[in-house]
Order: sequence, then C-alpha cells, then structure tokens
Amino acid sequence: MANQRDELTKATGITADVVMEVGAYFSAKEMRSVQTGLTTAARELRAFTQNNSLLGRLGGKLSHEQRELLTNAAALLDSVKYNVEHAKERKDRAEKARAKKRQQWAREAGQLVKARFSFPSDTVAEQLRILELHLVVQVVLGHAVYLPSHLALRKSMQEEAPRWANHTTAQWHRSRVSSLLSDIHSALQDYLSLDLDVSPAQKLEELQRSLDTQRAEVLARPQSVETLRIWTDALKGAAFITSVMPSKN
Repeated sequence: MANQRDELTKATGITADVVMEVGAYFSAKEMRSVQTGLTTAARELRAFTQNNSLLGRLGGKLSHEQRELLTNAAALLDSVKYNVEHAKERKDRAEKARAKKRQQWAREAGQLVKARFSFPSDTVAEQLRILELHLVVQVVLGHAVYLPSHLALRKSMQEEAPRWANHTTAQWHRSRVSSLLSDIHSALQDYLSLDLDVSPAQKLEELQRSLDTQRAEVLARPQSVETLRIWTDALKGAAFITSVMPSKN
C-alpha cells in the first residue's frame, strides 16, 4: 500500500530538469507564480481534511476514501511544487547571471564605440565623414537597429533653424550632425551588446571588416550620392555665409 501511495503522491515524471525544459521560455517570476498556485491549491485540499474551518466541516461529510483522495492529491501537488521551486531557483540564478553579463556587455560596447567612432565635427569634411559612416552603418546593420532614413537625413539639412534655437544655420547643421553621431553610437552599442554569446570586441572586429568591405559600394549608390550632395551643398553654403558675416566682436 505504501508503494502504491508513493506512486500516486510523487510526481516522478516532473523533475526540476523537466520543469526547466518545459519552462524554457518562461521566466522565474512565472515559475514563482506556478509555485504559489500549487501551494494554495494543496492548502485548500488539505483544508477539507481538517475540522477547524468551513471546508473542514464540509470535508467531514465526505467518506474516508474521499478524504484520503484529497490528502493524496495535496501531497501530489506538493511533489510538483518542490521541483517547480528548484527549477525556479535555477532559472532565477540564470536570469541574474544573464542580466549581469548584459550590463557588462553594454559597458564594454559603449567603451569600444567611444574609442573607435568618436569623430570631430567642426569642418564640413568632418561632418560629411560622419554622414558617410551613418550611410554605411545603416546598410551593414540593416534592420538590427534603427537609424534615420535618406529622406529624414535630407530633410534635416533642408530645414531652416527654428527661431527658438537661436542658432545660425551653420550652428543648427552642426547640432544635427552631433545628433546623428549620437544616433550612430547608440545603434552600434546596441548591436555590439546584442549577442551574449559573442563579446563586443569580437562583434566590433566583424563589423569593422563589413564596414570597410562595403563602404565604397554603399557610398556609390544613387540614393547615397544624392544624400551626400544635399548635405554637401547645405553645409558648404552655411559655412560660406558664416565666413562672410561680420563679426559680432
């Protein structure tokens, strides 16, 4: 009888490993919710076998076999809960380790991007270099990140500086270039830290090879040529106006 009861009350087919496999795409928080539900369910079933509650008084009207069935069911739920709890703890440790690694990857990616892609933006040539980097990065990374489109890039150079900005056209354009470089940095940092199985340094070297390989072809595309032309005309025009304006001093 004891062996038969063990077969009924021990969930031998639901080990912690099985819970981890079945719950591969569920979080530790979701497993904790299941654990709590099992605890509550087992407690409610046991309440039928105790006389200090309404459920217990109702359970007193059940047959001995029925109360034993409820006791066995509660024990079975406890057995399942035990392994869910162990799996939850393993999942929780794995999630914390993954989060820590992601933070480390993000820091390393930020440092690498800053060291490799921090460019000055004072002259027209320097500003165009940043645009060229953007155009190549946009193609190489594709849909992995978001960067402004050709249409948005052209529009940013064709708009006048808003009055509230209190900027000259050249100053406004420089702020647009700085914003573009910031967008590039964010996109690159996200890309380098995305895959936790490959270090940011490894991803950067792979990325740099792709940037170097595709640079000439990307910049020769008609839409790239047109965007570069619009930027060149706008930046040179604003720089010329600034150069001939009388000094405020």
